[in-house]
Amino acid sequence: MSKVRTDTIAAVATPPGRSAISLIRVSGPAAFEVLKRIFKTGGKKTFPLPHCAYYGSIIEPESGLVADKVLVTTFVAPHSYTGENLVEISTHGNMVVVSKVLQIVFRNGVRSAEAGEFTRRAFLNGKMDLLEVEAVSQLLSAGSMSQARLALNQLDGLPSHFVSRIRSRLLDHLVQLEASLNFPEDAIEAIDEHLLARDLKKILAELQIFADNARNGSMVAGGLKVALLGRPNSGKSSLMNYMLGRERAIVTEVPGTTRDTLEESLMIGNYAIKLIDTAGLRQPGDRIEAIGIERTRRAVDEAFALIGVFDGADLPDADDSLVMTELERAGKPFLVVRNKADLEQKLPDTFFADKNQLVISALQGSGLDRLVAELRKVIEGSGLGEYDELVLLGAQQSAALEKALVALERACAGAGRMYQDMLAIDLEEVVRELGRVNGETVDVNTLDLIFERFCIGK
Repeated sequence: MSKVRTDTIAAVATPPGRSAISLIRVSGPAAFEVLKRIFKTGGKKTFPLPHCAYYGSIIEPESGLVADKVLVTTFVAPHSYTGENLVEISTHGNMVVVSKVLQIVFRNGVRSAEAGEFTRRAFLNGKMDLLEVEAVSQLLSAGSMSQARLALNQLDGLPSHFVSRIRSRLLDHLVQLEASLNFPEDAIEAIDEHLLARDLKKILAELQIFADNARNGSMVAGGLKVALLGRPNSGKSSLMNYMLGRERAIVTEVPGTTRDTLEESLMIGNYAIKLIDTAGLRQPGDRIEAIGIERTRRAVDEAFALIGVFDGADLPDADDSLVMTELERAGKPFLVVRNKADLEQKLPDTFFADKNQLVISALQGSGLDRLVAELRKVIEGSGLGEYDELVLLGAQQSAALEKALVALERACAGAGRMYQDMLAIDLEEVVRELGRVNGETVDVNTLDLIFERFCIGK
C-alpha cells in the first residue's frame, strides 16, 4: 500500500473455520450501491438507513439464486470505523457459504482488502491517530487481561492528547524563534532565553516520564521477562517445570545440562510472564557452554526481573558468588531462592547477608506459592500494574520518541548558550519526531510497516 486508495474493499473479519456466524466487512464509497445489487431485504425498511440492521438474503444478481440468509448492518460516513460508508454482513459460519458471499461481493466492483487496510483508512480519515492504531494492534494480540486493559486504556486517547499538547507547546516556541530569526526588523518581542530554557526543561521532564511509561508498556504488552539464574544443577530447570506445570526443561543430575536459554509463557494473576531458564553461570568448561553463558547474560540484560536459584543442600562456592554478583550488578528487581529444602541444608544463612531468602523445594513444589506471591509484589511495586499510566508504542514510534528526547536534551543544554538558529533546528527535529509518534507527520513508507502487522479483516 504505497498510496491512499478510495476504492471499495471487503474482507472476512472473523477467523476461518466452522462457527455460528462469520462477519464480512465492506467499506468504501460504493459499499451501499454494491449491497443494493446483491442484498434483498426481508422487511419494509428503506435500505440503507444509518446505523440500522436488516435481515434478508444475499443473492447472485445474474441468476437470482440465494447464497445465504444474512444480517446486514449499515454505518454511514463519517460515523463508522473507517470513516467511510461501511457495511457488515453477518453470514452463517460455514466457510463454503462465506466464500460464496465474498465471491459475489468481489464480482460487483469490490476488491479484497489488504492487511490492516480498514484501520489504515480509519487513520487516514482522522478516526484515530497512530497511538490508537497501536492500541488496536496490541488489543488484537493481547494474551492476558492486563495486556487487553493496557490497550483499551490507550484507545481512550489520553496518550494521544499528551503528545499533541507537548508538540503544540514546542511548536509555539519554534514559531517564535523562527519569527525572531526571519523578521528581526518587525516589532517582535525579544525572546527571554531563561524562560525558554525553563519551559523546555519542564517539557523534557514530562516527555521522559512518558518515555518511561512507554518502555514499561512494551514490557507488559510483550510479556514480562523473568530470568532464572543459578550455578549448574541448582534446580533452575526443575523450578521452571514446576511453575509451568509440565516438563519443559530437561532435568538431570549432570551439571550443565541446560546449554541455551529456554523461554516459556505463563500467567501470574493477570500478568503475562515470559519465564526464561538460562545456562548455569560458572567459568565455562568448553566453547558451547561459553556461548550458553553469554546468552544467559544477554537474557539478564533483557529481563524485567531476576530469580537467583541457590542449592541449599550444598556449600556455597565461587559459582554461587558469581550468581549473586550478577544479580546485584544487573540493577533490576530480583528474588533469591534457597532450593532443595527437602534435603539436609548446608548453605549458611550468612551467604544471603541481608537479603530475604525464599525457601522452596522445586522437586516437591513446596514454597512455590510464596515465590509467585513475591514475584507479583515485585511487578506491582514497579508500577506496572498501573495501566492508566502505561503507553503502547510500535517500533517506529519508539525510535521517533527516542530521537525526540535526544534532540530536546540538546535544546535544553543549548538554550541561552547557542545561536538561536541552532536551537530552532533542534526544536524542529523534536516537533517532527513527535509528529511521527502520533502520526501528524508520518510518511507513507512508515505507514506500510505499521499496518502490515494487522490481519486482513482489520
